[in-house]
Amino acid sequence: MSQQYGAPQQPPAPGGWGPGPAGPQFRSPAKSSKTPWIVMGGAVLAVLLIAVGVVLLVTGGGGKDSNTPVARPDDKVTPDPIGTMYTPEPTEAPKAKGPNDVGVEVGKGVWFTPAKGWLQGPDKTISGKYWILQEFNHRGFIDGYFWVRQTTLYDAKGFAEHLVDIESNGFKNVRIGKGVMVDCQTDVLKSCYSINYTADVPSKSGKLLPFKGFVTAYQDKFGQVTATDAGLESRVYDRRVNELIAMNNSVIKSYL
Repeated sequence: MSQQYGAPQQPPAPGGWGPGPAGPQFRSPAKSSKTPWIVMGGAVLAVLLIAVGVVLLVTGGGGKDSNTPVARPDDKVTPDPIGTMYTPEPTEAPKAKGPNDVGVEVGKGVWFTPAKGWLQGPDKTISGKYWILQEFNHRGFIDGYFWVRQTTLYDAKGFAEHLVDIESNGFKNVRIGKGVMVDCQTDVLKSCYSINYTADVPSKSGKLLPFKGFVTAYQDKFGQVTATDAGLESRVYDRRVNELIAMNNSVIKSYL
């Protein structure tokens, strides 16, 4: 497929795939023009204010009618609500490797198992993990690809539709099917979505080659979305579809 009629397209950096802009540049603090006497005077004033504050805290403000409560050793303290600065939301604990985590580690506890005959793509700079199916005569062309990517910028439906738009860009006669929500096979997943498409892909010779592809996306309870993205020539798709299903199922099994 790729060199014959276009390699899988890498998502653009603005969508969250590339490094973000450089962080803010902080200037070095300027030297103070104040004299040592002024600085010393400020320090003395600060000590006096702290002393006054301690006295007010111990005495409850010095007035009998003060409504400010005074903390006692036996008082029960109510914690700040979850999500505040002092009580942050719980973070996801690292997932231990399970019996279904075999093959290729995608990230965040997600794995997939490449089918026999599929090879790792040569471009190591591409986001996610992608595997290719070489053409039978090994002339440097490939018949298809299987790509696994992750994001937290979309939900399952949004990420799947985003990837279909990217993959089909530049193809001819693109026909995108109606996406559907599918049943998630584990309680770890809260949203699962699938969509497929067909197109005609220009080859180097100018001939249009029929092409089939699909994207499935799985969103877990922590908001992480993992998408599987596959595409093959139509003449290859029908005899290799079971391999695509097996690789896709291996991703789902890694959640179990």
